[in-house]
Amino acid sequence: MEKITTVFISYSWDNEEHKSWVLNLANKLTDNGVYVLLDRFDLKAGKPMTQFMEKSVNNSNKVLLIMTPNYKDKADNRTGGVGYEYSMITQELYLKQDNEKFIPIIRQGNYNESAPKFLSTLISHDMRNDSTFEKDFSELIKIIYDEPEIKRHPLGKKPTFVINTNLASNAILIDDKLNLEKSRMTTYAKWIIDIELQSLNDLSIPDLYAAITAYTPVDKEGKQLLPSILMTKYKISHHPTILYEIPLHQYFAYNHLIHEQLKIQQGLIHYEFSEYSNNDFWLLFLSRPFSCLFYLLIIIKAIHDKLTKVIDIKIRVSFESDKRSLLYGKHSPFNFGIIFEHYGIPNNKADVTIKLNLISKDSVFKMFETIYHMFVSENIQSTRPYVSIDRQHFDMVTEEFLK
Repeated sequence: MEKITTVFISYSWDNEEHKSWVLNLANKLTDNGVYVLLDRFDLKAGKPMTQFMEKSVNNSNKVLLIMTPNYKDKADNRTGGVGYEYSMITQELYLKQDNEKFIPIIRQGNYNESAPKFLSTLISHDMRNDSTFEKDFSELIKIIYDEPEIKRHPLGKKPTFVINTNLASNAILIDDKLNLEKSRMTTYAKWIIDIELQSLNDLSIPDLYAAITAYTPVDKEGKQLLPSILMTKYKISHHPTILYEIPLHQYFAYNHLIHEQLKIQQGLIHYEFSEYSNNDFWLLFLSRPFSCLFYLLIIIKAIHDKLTKVIDIKIRVSFESDKRSLLYGKHSPFNFGIIFEHYGIPNNKADVTIKLNLISKDSVFKMFETIYHMFVSENIQSTRPYVSIDRQHFDMVTEEFLK
């Protein structure tokens, strides 16, 4: 037997016209197989109102919040039935951090005028225009039944993972112990990225260096763009290997320092990014190391295209820290689903190697998805234990760079 979807409608009794609109919505939902909990259906003289509201919020699959300026006023000031319902809604949002159950519907006014404070970060469904009611209702039904207009592509083939035996071993460039002493910090986090260029193995170090710097992007005035580490002013050695360094320095917070080094060898690019702090845990700063990897791949593609070579590269990304290490949206170059859970690197240590025979939007996106899967939800009951990168944002970042 197919499971019945139950929906509770939370709204304010603004006027008779508004009450009629809500009742019509409830009837139309019922006609489309949704069991609707509504005060005008279920509350009668002698029935406890607060018990009805509590059960409706807790037991429904979805809760529709019909937002108007009057609804916002009652919710924010905790007055009347709306205020009571809203107290339970905010509590459940806080405890379960589950935004998908609650569907804000804007009926009157603009979003700022009608959305209660605690809902201000949720995306709303617009049903203000009566002339488009049928279209808006059709979209709402799909939201309620979790049947989106745009569906995820079928899952592609798993990337090739290689146990690292061929990547050239490198002495660690950045001495984290020494930096901790210098900076008087107590904790560190370190990314190491090795790109083994098997298809460019025949290039000497000078030729590889010349090719990389020739394709490092510049703007209209000739000023070098990212990656910053490849700026000439940061080159500290060109014999026997090419070496770049952005020295230990403070970055965006008084108690946060970073240090970067990049080495070009024959057939290999080796990059290290370390950060230091006195925090009890890390909100990892991914923008620098992951952006650097992204831009290096674009440069490597341009070199292969120019030399008409078939791409054959391996990328190893490893991480190590001495503290709990968490993913943080503001420190990521690519957007991912806003999920109110902690996503950390288990045991504060990770290592993945990926083989690429093609550098394209799809292959690079899949590569970064694999890297982001280092972060795992710390909530073992999570239905989404891994992070999903926003493909639309990734494509936008890629297009902006290619321009």
